[in-house]
Amino acid sequence: MENSSNKKIGIFVDSEKISGGAFQELSLFIKNVEKYNKNFNLKFEIICTSKKLDFDEKLTNFQVKYFKLNFILRYFQYLINYNNFFRKFRKFINFKNKFEIFLEKSNIDFVIFTGASQYSLYLEKTNFCLWINDVDHREYLEYPEVGNLPLFLWKDNIYKKSIIRASIIITGHEIIRERIVFFYRASKKRVIIINQEPSISVSNFNLSESKDQNSRFLQKYQLPKKYIFYPAMYLPHKNHKLIIDVIKILNLNKGLNLSAVFCGHGKGYLKKLTKYAEENNINGKIKFFHFISDTELPFFYINSLALVMPTLMGPNNIPPWEAFKLKIPVFYTNFENIKTILKDAAYYVDPFDPEILAAGIYKLTNDQLLRGELIKKGEQLIKSINYKKDYDNLLNLIIKNRLIRKRWIFD
Repeated sequence: MENSSNKKIGIFVDSEKISGGAFQELSLFIKNVEKYNKNFNLKFEIICTSKKLDFDEKLTNFQVKYFKLNFILRYFQYLINYNNFFRKFRKFINFKNKFEIFLEKSNIDFVIFTGASQYSLYLEKTNFCLWINDVDHREYLEYPEVGNLPLFLWKDNIYKKSIIRASIIITGHEIIRERIVFFYRASKKRVIIINQEPSISVSNFNLSESKDQNSRFLQKYQLPKKYIFYPAMYLPHKNHKLIIDVIKILNLNKGLNLSAVFCGHGKGYLKKLTKYAEENNINGKIKFFHFISDTELPFFYINSLALVMPTLMGPNNIPPWEAFKLKIPVFYTNFENIKTILKDAAYYVDPFDPEILAAGIYKLTNDQLLRGELIKKGEQLIKSINYKKDYDNLLNLIIKNRLIRKRWIFD
């Protein structure tokens, strides 16, 4: 498909690698845009607010530009756009929109925001796409990491003002699309789904070519012989506390010599979890790691008994897809309608009942048929998803957006 326009599409990046899953999805998105754009020949450019863009793979087809507004300019641009007083007298203020001046000089006519970016609030005439991973702050008000008033108001304000102006909204699952439409009155036809998939490091991992590396990995980390794995930031809603309870049940009541291995960014909650494990006299069975490298992540999976993810917020989580790819059984929270996404590829558990999760893990250790079935269904599920169709849909919608604008814009 030919595209005669010299205009470019900006992919706006203002998240950091330490943000975990959000950054992994961003990396995947950029890689897939590069892959599936070959039939469309659209021009893309990355705009980042940090001078260090920490991607593991080289960006061969993307020019990267740095742009950042200071706090005063951001605040004043927000007032110009949304405060009644400033908006009424804006023609007398002679304030220039530096963000749109930058986009115009860069020949960018469409912007894809890869998260809840406040920069989407500064656009006045440029069309844009908004990637919404979740609306957890509206769905799960009880948890401090999303329900805390300043955080809640910050995210909710961005969504209220940006969603109704976005030409395209991207999310990962039908469940989240329904929530976006319900909470923010978005037009459902504008909300498209790009299915989740494993991180780049997991997708590129080849066990047969990595046996020597695995030996060095095991020697380096001295992991327990039998452990369950949970990669997630240490936050209340990630529910690490339940797994600590489960490990206690399995070791003291079931006689199962099993450990748990955690890894993720601390955020201050890690100290409480460490103390809780010590108080339950099982701190030797819990291994706490901080943020680990992408290259080492697959080895944590393949040496584990299972991925255990009893998260209290979802279903927008990457680890189940990584475990499916690496042929590792998955235990996951039994969210409402979750089977529309993960089908029968996961063993579903009540995230508030450690006895149920303990019984499931104990069963897995003694039932090779169950283990094989979970692995097989995970493989089948990940193979059934047509990622090309997802990206073709997005790129076609961007082309349609340009066709509409061409009715009154002359290049």
